[in-house]
Amino acid sequence: MEYVDCELCGIDNTKFMFQVRDRNSREKRVFNLVKCKSCGLAYLNPRPTKEEINEYYPPWYHSRAQKEIVDIEKTVIWGIPWREAMQKKAKPILRYKSEGRILDIGCGDGSLLMFMKGLGWETYGIDFQEGSSRYAREVLGLEVFSGRLEEVSYPEDFFDIIILFHVLEHLSDPLETLERVRPLLKEDGVLLIEVPNFASFESRVFRSRWVGIAAPVHLYQFAPHTLEAMLKSAGFNTIELGFITEQTRYVAGFSESLRYFLMDWGLYPLRKKQTESKDTEDSGNGCGSAWKYSLHSVEYVIFYSIAYIMDKLGIGSNLLAVAKKRN
Repeated sequence: MEYVDCELCGIDNTKFMFQVRDRNSREKRVFNLVKCKSCGLAYLNPRPTKEEINEYYPPWYHSRAQKEIVDIEKTVIWGIPWREAMQKKAKPILRYKSEGRILDIGCGDGSLLMFMKGLGWETYGIDFQEGSSRYAREVLGLEVFSGRLEEVSYPEDFFDIIILFHVLEHLSDPLETLERVRPLLKEDGVLLIEVPNFASFESRVFRSRWVGIAAPVHLYQFAPHTLEAMLKSAGFNTIELGFITEQTRYVAGFSESLRYFLMDWGLYPLRKKQTESKDTEDSGNGCGSAWKYSLHSVEYVIFYSIAYIMDKLGIGSNLLAVAKKRN
């Protein structure tokens, strides 16, 4: 474990917010979430070191890689067929560029890169989890580096698009990473970032039980003003700051946050430690499976409606920032 100063302003002057639980381990370790009094950035302190953090990632983070699925198009991601899920994920990228060179930092098993390659893009990826990046290279045939951005060398002014989709909150040094990203973009290149929104309605309601906390694999909690401030500090101009409604069939954020709340109050059965993929369909059949599907359908209608309204009110759960480098 290590104590750190604020990544955004460099000051060690925080207020304690609340304790958060690691919900993916049997031990249910507890961590302190603090907020910087100077700039408002929220983060875990103390936190696991770079060497320790791998042990906190649950198996489903790289389940497809473990199973070495060859025909990835037949998989399902949180209730949505792979291609449909990737089309939704790629939509904000394709608003800005229809072709070119793309770098996906934190690309996981390479699902999105596989889709973009099919559209004619020249694709590159980085992921620090060896199993996932090896799968992307050896099974999917993608150019993916195993490690961190500071360990690989790309030419300057090389990429048309660089993305960090739900990655920045995982990084121990997000500001330094953004500073390293900047020279890699072409003059008209675009950086896209998605993070959970700590200023969201969902976060305010569920607090320590909000699924976006995801301690300790999420080291930072960004709100619109802290994300924009970090981009500015790294030499970027923000050209879009908006919200992305949950792109999965079950609107997992609200559903999981509610389950965490009910579990903590003993109103929902505790689940065994999850070792299976969250990207597979329910393999059951009969009445139980039909009942579960019906329940998920009702959840989807209710929570998607809430999420849509919250996005329109500017307090959505998933924050999207689009930026260009400042000359």
